[in-house]
Amino acid sequence: MKKGIFNTKAEELDERTVRFKISSEVVDRDGDTLIAKGCDFTNFAKNPQFLSFHNYHEYPLGIPKNWGVEGDSVYCDVYFPTVEELSTDPEQASEKAKLVDFTYHCYQTGMLNAVSVGFIAKETEPDTKTGGFIVKNWELLEFSAVAVPANQDAIAQAVKSFGDNGKQIVDPTERCIELEKQLEACHKTIKEQAEILLGVKKDLKEVAIILDDEEYIKLEAEKEITLEDEKLDEIEITD
Repeated sequence: MKKGIFNTKAEELDERTVRFKISSEVVDRDGDTLIAKGCDFTNFAKNPQFLSFHNYHEYPLGIPKNWGVEGDSVYCDVYFPTVEELSTDPEQASEKAKLVDFTYHCYQTGMLNAVSVGFIAKETEPDTKTGGFIVKNWELLEFSAVAVPANQDAIAQAVKSFGDNGKQIVDPTERCIELEKQLEACHKTIKEQAEILLGVKKDLKEVAIILDDEEYIKLEAEKEITLEDEKLDEIEITD
């Protein structure tokens, strides 16, 4: 998923309904451009979400009511429910309900001036002028309120996900470091388990000797002979 951050002007339509320009055909910080007409609303329409800082584990901040494309921009209208609508007892309203109301007033007063759109790129082509991509087709996942400066050049940050199935592309160096840590942890676990097994085997052998368990000693001897035979077979095959 890519999160493209755009400067937006909150235009109030009706009471507690605000229109956001969530994307426009401008070159972002990475040199990428979203083509407005290429926006796919299909899945977004099934579950439209206006979130807080792309946090998929928190409750949304508003209800997207209407969306579409105007010229080279993508817009969406968001209704912000009142504290009374979100509470059975407004005098003991939850912090979530208060946050929705607070967010509405932040945009209304200009305290917040930006949104960040989360999407999956479906069709792209290299932009030779910028070194980035022209995103011809893209799936809108959600868009979020963000506390960033109202300067498009300063807030055009992105985390890309180009390719099939919307798989996130992460920094190769960070991924290598992460995999090395996981591998090291696996080696440590295997080593610890091997030491435990060796200890158990040693204890069993000592107990067998003490009890003069001839059957156990015989089985262990046969295992050692089998292992030696397997090693010889490997040597012969190699030769």
